[in-house]
Amino acid sequence: MSLRITRFIACIRGAAPYLAIELILPGGSLIALILWLVKNRSSLKSRLTGAQTRIRTASQFIVPGASTAPTL
Repeated sequence: MSLRITRFIACIRGAAPYLAIELILPGGSLIALILWLVKNRSSLKSRLTGAQTRIRTASQFIVPGASTAPTL
């Protein structure tokens, strides 16, 4: 099998339990989303931390001194 097909199958296998919850339970979409967020919180936290760092760096170039500006 090609690498693309293997990745697709792995993605489907990872999503299958959440899709089953979503289809079977009332309010399953919210339950499945919460379960997915709990399971993947460490990778999400690292992605968000990296995004915050990139935003801070970019804002320093866009508005010099913005981080040291006084607030009311």
